[in-house]
Amino acid sequence: MPVIHLHLSVSLYVLRNTLIGALLLMSVPALPQTNFKPGYVLPLSGDTLRGQVDSRGERRNATVCRFRPSSDAAVTEYTPAQLRGYGFTSGREYQSQTLPTAGKTQVFVQALVVGKTSLYRYADQDDTEFYYAQAAPGTALLPLVQSDTTVVEYNQQTHAETKTRTRVYPFRNVLWTIMADCPAVQTTLTRTELAESQLVKVFSAYNVCKGGEQRVTQRPKTRLRFAVLGGGYQADVDFNGNIEKELHSSMRPSYGIGIQLHPGSFNQHLSIVAQAIYVEQEYSAAYTGTGSLGSGYERTLQVNLSSVRVPLLLRYSLTRGPVRPYIQGGGVFAVHTKHEGQETDYYPRFSSQVTTTPLDLRAYGTGLTVGLGVLISTGQAGDINLEARLDSFDSTSQSSGLLSGARGLSLLAGYTFGK
Repeated sequence: MPVIHLHLSVSLYVLRNTLIGALLLMSVPALPQTNFKPGYVLPLSGDTLRGQVDSRGERRNATVCRFRPSSDAAVTEYTPAQLRGYGFTSGREYQSQTLPTAGKTQVFVQALVVGKTSLYRYADQDDTEFYYAQAAPGTALLPLVQSDTTVVEYNQQTHAETKTRTRVYPFRNVLWTIMADCPAVQTTLTRTELAESQLVKVFSAYNVCKGGEQRVTQRPKTRLRFAVLGGGYQADVDFNGNIEKELHSSMRPSYGIGIQLHPGSFNQHLSIVAQAIYVEQEYSAAYTGTGSLGSGYERTLQVNLSSVRVPLLLRYSLTRGPVRPYIQGGGVFAVHTKHEGQETDYYPRFSSQVTTTPLDLRAYGTGLTVGLGVLISTGQAGDINLEARLDSFDSTSQSSGLLSGARGLSLLAGYTFGK
């Protein structure tokens, strides 16, 4: 794997260490950030309390509810034993229920469909999701399960094993019993998988069939946003020929496009970013050394690279406020649309002739990148992005180690459309 080298030019060294320090300072307070949203709690007795509820991901939402009446009020933490439930005005609702396990654990489960028959989801400490049905209000939860098994058959004639993957659907039997009084819905169960969207559809259809009110809450939809960006890129690379030499490429323009994916099933702070960025690098160096004809030869190194880089990043960003910092990191693949390099040798003591030797450079590269930035909201139209990014790549040359340890600093500004 590529490694970010410590032997850097002074300017790039200072910039990079400043960026790394900022990353560390930012990551400490950012990760435990609260995320209070308008909501309510349902005490064991009495009226609904309205205010703000902290949303910190499904695992935490299942074990504790942090509530405050207003933004400047003290926070109260509730366990599932202390509430009937809580929710957010945006629509998500959690109820205190006892899981049908050996320990009879009491937790907050998210209500996906609430009606004559209800559907709940629970995420454990490993982020594994479980679904439960409630045949009628106040009754025990019933687990909904499906599983895959592999059956191995041995053929004695051919001495070969045949593996067959089989899926079993115990949850269909549970729902078949619950929904026996609505054949129109019951008959659809033979085609139903244990997928949230399909379960919500089945429970909703059953409640409509039986009449009465119901509440349906589904997880947020996946959002895809488009971005444009531009800025500058500065880089270094190590030359290890007959001498060791660090080559520098000054800050040069870079630009590109990207997409940002917010999966509905992800923590709301996380998103996936994919980009295509055009980058240019021009390295050159000259030195005097000793060659086969003795001392005094003059050598010039010249490397020109033009690349399309495709980083795939995981981004963690704050979700509230007009200015929202973020950190990100991931892998990057580079395709060098131009990869030219040469060594030029001149022996003034012996001849005025110049000898040029091409450098065999790779047409692609892989690396790692990490960075930080801020989003500045412009309303529903989108966000302005300002960021700095470090990267490190594997060998640039075909000959291992001749040109290696490429590392760079990107300063980028962009605009991400939509919300």
